[in-house]
Amino acid sequence: MASATSQSHPLLQASSAAYAILAIGHTMKGLDQFKHPTMNTLPVMLRGASKIGWYEGSGFFLMMSILNYKWSVTGIYDVYDKSIAGILTGMLAAAGAAYWKSNDKPTAITLAVVAVLQGLDPAIEPAIEETIIVNS
Repeated sequence: MASATSQSHPLLQASSAAYAILAIGHTMKGLDQFKHPTMNTLPVMLRGASKIGWYEGSGFFLMMSILNYKWSVTGIYDVYDKSIAGILTGMLAAAGAAYWKSNDKPTAITLAVVAVLQGLDPAIEPAIEETIIVNS
């Protein structure tokens, strides 16, 4: 079995960078969307929840950037990390599809690219590990 330290996982490094960019882009998009005049027509609690939830999403992307950076060093080996990576991939794909249906193509494509980056490394990890074990 492969070691859980000092490994290089460039796809996870790319995922880490992509999530950092998502965090910044998500925050900027929120700042722009919250300027829309219809935001002021929402009840105060709904307007507040919309903004708070949006920025929580930006924080989530930042945390996923940090987690993917950690994984780029350690790899994704146990069932917990693989579950998190799988859920992230599914969430990104579903959100991308929803943005596509709402005609926000740039966001949909961005999320699809990050979903592919996120999903690719965990998918190939077992094959690489088996090759190392078999060839040892």
